[in-house]
Order: sequence, then C-alpha cells, then structure tokens
Amino acid sequence: MTVTPLLEIEAVSKAFAGTQALSRVSFALAPGEVHALVGENGAGKSTLMNIVAGVLQPDEGAIRLGGQTVTFDNPHRAQTLGIGIVFQELSLVDALSAAENIFVDRVPTRFGLIDWRRLDAQARAVLAPFGPVVDPWAKVGELQVGQRQLVEIAKALSLNARVLILDEPTSALPPHEVEALFAIIGRLRAQGIGIIYITHRMDEVFAIADRVTVLRDGRVVTTMPVGECTQDSIIRAMVGREIDASAARSQATAGAPLLQTQSLTRAGCFVDIDLTLHAGEIVGLAGLMGAHRSELGRALGGALPPDRGKIRIGTESIRLCDVGTALKHGIAYLSDERKHDGLFLEMSIADNIIAPTLGRFSRFGLVDGGAALDAARQQMDRLSVKAPDARQLVGRLSGGNQQKVMLAKMLESDPRILVIDEPTKGVDIGTKQEIHALLHDLADTGAALLVISSDLPELLTLSDRVLVMREGRIIGELDREAATEEAVMALAAGVNQRTVHGAHAG
Repeated sequence: MTVTPLLEIEAVSKAFAGTQALSRVSFALAPGEVHALVGENGAGKSTLMNIVAGVLQPDEGAIRLGGQTVTFDNPHRAQTLGIGIVFQELSLVDALSAAENIFVDRVPTRFGLIDWRRLDAQARAVLAPFGPVVDPWAKVGELQVGQRQLVEIAKALSLNARVLILDEPTSALPPHEVEALFAIIGRLRAQGIGIIYITHRMDEVFAIADRVTVLRDGRVVTTMPVGECTQDSIIRAMVGREIDASAARSQATAGAPLLQTQSLTRAGCFVDIDLTLHAGEIVGLAGLMGAHRSELGRALGGALPPDRGKIRIGTESIRLCDVGTALKHGIAYLSDERKHDGLFLEMSIADNIIAPTLGRFSRFGLVDGGAALDAARQQMDRLSVKAPDARQLVGRLSGGNQQKVMLAKMLESDPRILVIDEPTKGVDIGTKQEIHALLHDLADTGAALLVISSDLPELLTLSDRVLVMREGRIIGELDREAATEEAVMALAAGVNQRTVHGAHAG
C-alpha cells in the first residue's frame, strides 16, 4: 500500500539576482517521519525551508500537502495549513515573556481581556516536557541562548503543526536538553507529525532521522534511508570530497600567562573565578545551561563588567569596563549570537570587519575606503568567506559565512587573547574544520584562546585542557587525557565534585 506523502516538493527552483539557489529540487516527507536535510552552508537548505514556510515563493515547481497542491503566499498561510518552523536565528520579542512569545497573536482572552491564568497554564503545559528550565514569565531578553531556543521550539509545537521544520534546533543546547528534545520528537512522530530536521551534526542524523536528503549547490545529491548510509558517505555527498572531521590538536606547550583572573565575580552570574590562559594554548569552557559560561566570556571580553575581582594581562592589572578597553589590551571577543550582537546585518562585510578598528582606517574623521576594502579582502581570503565582494551586505550571507565574518572582525584587531563563544554554531562540517584549523593556527602562533562550546566533541577536539562550570563557579579542570565526555558531564552535573583522574575540582 502506497502512503501519500504528508509534504511533497516537486522540481522547485529559486534564483536571486542571477544566482541559482535551488535547481529542480524534489523532496518528500511521510507522516510520522523524521527526515534529515543536510548540506554545506549555501547548499540551499534555508531557501528550501523558507519556501515551505511561506517566507519565499518558488520560481517554478509545486508543493503538495496530503496530495493536494497548495500555495503558501505568506507565513501565516503556511501556519494555517499546518506548517511550523523553528528558524536557526530566533525570532522572539525580547521585551515579552516566554509565555507571551509562545502564544503571540493567540493569547487567550476573557471578557475582552487577556486571561492570564489560562495563558500561564497553557505556557507551562507546552514547556513542561523540557523540565523546569524556562520560567514562563521571564522576559525573553533576559534568558540565555539555549533557553530562548527552547521557547522558540515550544512556540512551534503549540501551533499543532502537521509538518514541523527544525533548523539546527540543538545548536545551543546541552546534552540533557538534546535528549529532552529527542524525546519530544519521538512523541510527535508517534502522533503522525512529519519533521524536517536540518542539522550539521552527523550524530544527530543517525540518532533521530529515518531518511536523509543531501543538498549541494542547490541540487539534491541523494536521498536514502539512514540505515543504508554512513557518516563518511553523507559527508562525501555534502562536500564532494573526502574530509577528516575529527582532526585533534597535537599537545601544545603552554607559554607565559597572558591573562589571569582572581576572585572575579558578577552578582547573579559568576563567583570567585580564578583562571589562567597561557600563550599557545586553547582552554575549553564547559557547563550545562545555567552555568553562566557565556556571561564569564562576555566579562573577559569587556561586554559585561565584573563587580569585583582582579584581572591581569601579562604583568599589568587592568579593569575591564567595556569592549574598547579589552581590545586595547589585546583581548578579542566573539559572541554566541551573531545576529543579535555580533554583526551589523545591514552593513557590508568590509564595514563589519573594520568596525572594531575603525580608527586605524580613519583620518580627520573620514574613512579610507580603499584601505578598509583591502583589509577586509585579506581577511576574507584568510577565512575563505564566500561572497561576490567585500561590499556585500552581511545579512545576505549564509550562516557559515556570517560566522567567518565575525571571526574576521575579531582577527582584524590582531589580538593576543581570544574569547570565543560557540565558534562553529550553525556551520557545516567543512566550515567547522576550517574554523578549527584557524584556531589551532592562532594558538600555534602564541595566542591564548578560551573557547566556550555546547558541542562537547568539538570542545574535546580543540582543547589542551577543559574548565567546567556549574552554577557560576569553576568546579573542575580536566587535562587532555582525562577530558572525556563522561568526565565533563559528571563535573557539570555535580555528580562527582571530588578530584577525579586528571581533574582538579575547586
């Protein structure tokens, strides 16, 4: 018996200003199926999903829901017909609570007024599967990235969608929240909901998906059951070449201390942080949601001044009160939210890259445009940024290329100390390897790096040693031999706070 696809895309094409983003792409989703969609940044995944979500309209081709041809003129029309989507870049309103964001435009009323009690009950019900991670009445702007992502997922689930599109849903989630999400996906699958799962994490494809479709250069390369492929075969289809995704850093010899903190504290964020970053080493910073790793990173980058404690750069004691002061002392910071506070989306690549060092390209209040373009092009070549020109608007780049522009912006200041939060968030496996190689090279040339990542395999691959945070404190340090996923998680979860093999708990 042939099952009618829940969603069917037939020979869909889309071009932008002469660039062919999709070329006769066909894709089918069965009821109760998790269908992984993978490909390098710029392969066409986001364009295809924007068409399904009604954000874009195809130049040619057809879309069918339950065998019926449909047209999605706008996102509301797609939602009405049962399409739910969680975009990689979140679309929440910071000033509203989590509950208000989840049910925006659908707030329950009574006698013409908002029924706050009912809204509270509905929000708690949709958030319940994630555990007590998000307060429904917390302002979204005050939540951490992972918590905001959970609100976005809950919002999509509340729409009773027949088709749910998840675009990199675990990019900022710690392992136990990934497990919770997978459990939710399992229940949705049992209800007959079809799920399109976009990810760059190969382990997730094999953990959750039934089939996988690979896009490359706007075309479908292959669609196959997950049980009939391997990680290597998927990667080869994605990039068209062999690639080593697990290249680990050779053991580094730490040089002189470049940055030291003593009893660094910010109320409500972190307490009594003592750490040292040496020249030539990469230090990983691990922890579960609520550990306040990102807040510590922002403080070291000058974006979140501490209340007390000491910071020493080399032999000089300094007070980090803003990002400019950090840059002056050779510290560069890369945020985990490129579209929120990492990039100027409506400005060019060149303008973004030179923004932290604008004074170097200015004279008598005027910017030397030629010099700025030359500097930007050098960084673009260094990081292999794919764009027609340095004048291209950053908002029109793929996620991976935006991440590279953020790195280029950071590197243009020629820093000695780099604080990097989620360096490969939302990038494909080829770009991830390029970024890892760049970070290795920076350490090899004598820089000190602090890398914060929710991707434990990435952290263990990159780091010479790993610091583990819990509830705003550093509670352990693991050298390379002892830094396994199990050991890191045990410390992060407070399972074992005593000294373990190769670890120093404090």
